[in-house]
Amino acid sequence: MTQPAQAARWEKAQKYEKSFWSAQVDRLQGETSKFQWYEERAFKVWEQAKVFLPQDGPVWALEIGSGPLGLINFLDAEERYALDPLEDYYRTEPHLVSLRDKQVQYHQGTGEDVSRLNKVFSFIIIDNVLDHVQDPGKVLQEVYNNLVPGGIMFLSINIYTRFGSFLRDLIERWEIDKGHPFNFSELSITALIEHTGFHILLVEMEDYGQQKKRYRQSKLAKLMLKSYLGVVDFRFSAFCRKP
Repeated sequence: MTQPAQAARWEKAQKYEKSFWSAQVDRLQGETSKFQWYEERAFKVWEQAKVFLPQDGPVWALEIGSGPLGLINFLDAEERYALDPLEDYYRTEPHLVSLRDKQVQYHQGTGEDVSRLNKVFSFIIIDNVLDHVQDPGKVLQEVYNNLVPGGIMFLSINIYTRFGSFLRDLIERWEIDKGHPFNFSELSITALIEHTGFHILLVEMEDYGQQKKRYRQSKLAKLMLKSYLGVVDFRFSAFCRKP
C-alpha cells in the first residue's frame, strides 16, 4: 500500500495547484463556456451512477477535491457537498463563485478528514485527485467510512503502465512533477480500492496505445519525450460499492 507523503511535499503540491487555478482565473475572466467540460463530464458520470444508486430515496453526494466548481456543481442530487483544501482561496474569486450553483455546500478541507463534515453520503466522487493527496489510503478509508451501506464511489485518475509507474517513482525523487506526489498503475489502484473494502462494479480505461500515439504526434517536446520514455498517463475510472 502507498505510504503518506511528507507534509512539506504535499504543501508543494498545493502551491502548484493554487498557481494553476490563479492562472486560469486570469485567463478565463468572462469566459464561462471554458468550464463547459465540467458540465459535460458531470452529465456522463451522473447517468452512469444512476444505474448503481438506489432508485428510491434521496441521494446525498460529496465531491472530494472539487476545485472551484467540480462535477458536483452539475449533479441532480438532493444534497450536494464539496470538500477542497483550497476552498478558502476559491471563494475569494468572484468569477469562480459566480459560476457556482448556490445549492452546493462548499467546505475547506482534505480527503483525509471527510468525517469532520458529520454527514453520511450515498455517492462520493474523487475525480483526478488521489495522486494529489497526502495519504491516498486514508482518503479511501474516509470515503468508505462515510458512505452508507450500498453507497457508491466514483474514482477517476490518470494511471501509468507498471514500467511507467516505476519510472515516475524514480522521477519523484527530484520532485519534478510538483503537483503529483503519487502515481498509480492499474494493478496498484485496483489493489488499493479492494484493500479498502470496495467492490468494483465498472471500470473504464483509455487506450494506452492510442494515448501514446497522440503524445508522439503532438509536436510538444514534453509529451513526445513522455511517449518515448514510456511515462504516458491514461485515464482509469471506476464505480465502486461499499458492501
